[in-house]
Amino acid sequence: MKHVLKIGLMSLATVVSTTNASPPSSLDPRPLINDEFELIEGGTTERSEFAGVPDGWTLVGDRMQGVSLWRPSSGDGGRAEWFDGLVLSIEADGGKAGIDQRLSRNSEAGDVLRIGFGLGSRGEERGRVGVSLVDADGRVITKDTTTETGDEGAAGWRRHFVDLTIPDDAVFRNPLEIRFQNVARTDPPARGTALLDKISVAALVPDEDGFAALFNGKDLTGWIGNTKGYGVEGDSIRTYPDRAGGNLYTADEFDDFVFRFAFKVPPGANNGIAVRAPATGDAAYQGMEIQVLDNSHPKYAGLAPWQFHGSIYGIAAARRGFQAPPGVWNLEEIRMEGRKVRVILNGAIITEVDLDDSTRDGTLSGRPHPGASRKRGHIGFCGHGDVVHFKDLRLRDLSGT
Repeated sequence: MKHVLKIGLMSLATVVSTTNASPPSSLDPRPLINDEFELIEGGTTERSEFAGVPDGWTLVGDRMQGVSLWRPSSGDGGRAEWFDGLVLSIEADGGKAGIDQRLSRNSEAGDVLRIGFGLGSRGEERGRVGVSLVDADGRVITKDTTTETGDEGAAGWRRHFVDLTIPDDAVFRNPLEIRFQNVARTDPPARGTALLDKISVAALVPDEDGFAALFNGKDLTGWIGNTKGYGVEGDSIRTYPDRAGGNLYTADEFDDFVFRFAFKVPPGANNGIAVRAPATGDAAYQGMEIQVLDNSHPKYAGLAPWQFHGSIYGIAAARRGFQAPPGVWNLEEIRMEGRKVRVILNGAIITEVDLDDSTRDGTLSGRPHPGASRKRGHIGFCGHGDVVHFKDLRLRDLSGT
């Protein structure tokens, strides 16, 4: 017997052009309709005990052979980062877990889907997870079997991403299903139990028409502010905290826009994206600041929810657990349209708020944020004394649309 996990999806598909002069691709989110796991069939393993359970974890529902669902306690230090609901445990027995990809737009040959998932392990053995696309008739269209868990067990959750490309010559029938399988392997050994949480799905697509680069790839032409504390390294803008601190802003101001970029942070690093900000003053209060930092670092365990990555500082808290590990590039989109703000991280919507609703009864920080009322301002980077890299900066001006 196999075991299957089924989750529905809805589509936020956008119409895109076939080419664009902006750097690389964008991630079009396909949010889960139901983000809770549903066990359908059991696996073949004879192991039935969930050994090495962290204190406070509770079994949910009936245990099947090789597959089970667990709810970490609210007191678990890692819960806020990783656990919004239930955690799926899959033994290394060849069993599968699937997501029913019910989309408003059918998948086509050539499509690329980026699958993101939080992955941990239990026990001393490493787990190895395969991800595949299967059509309505049960045929495997494409697969990847390279993702392994770390050695840190349930406390060592890391975000992983797998890009699955539907071959140009593939013949298949929609809807597709995304399946996860814990693949046993002997050389090198990989038979540990995999723990899965926070699955996200996004289509890798070209930018729509209308995006323009904010960085020429050579120097800081078009940028103002503390240019001494920033510079160019390779194809990215990076901070140089040993030279100076402070903020770097676009010379131009914007009101409504879509800002797309890539960033990476070393362990424990902190920065921020200023939006609708003046060129002077504290951008987090006189404008708004979208947080950029390494959520996973222990030194940030005591932060308020509105201080973590993707949050609008002091105003709105972001969902957590969708960030790539330190040192790995993340893709992010910030959309400001009137009073609406949306932040997409690695294909997952982590912040989506109306500023009027978020400030009507005061702010989360309890302090005044007059910048939340601004309709126009600079975009920028808010230095906090750490090395951070940004690249592929491009913007689509929505003014008048």
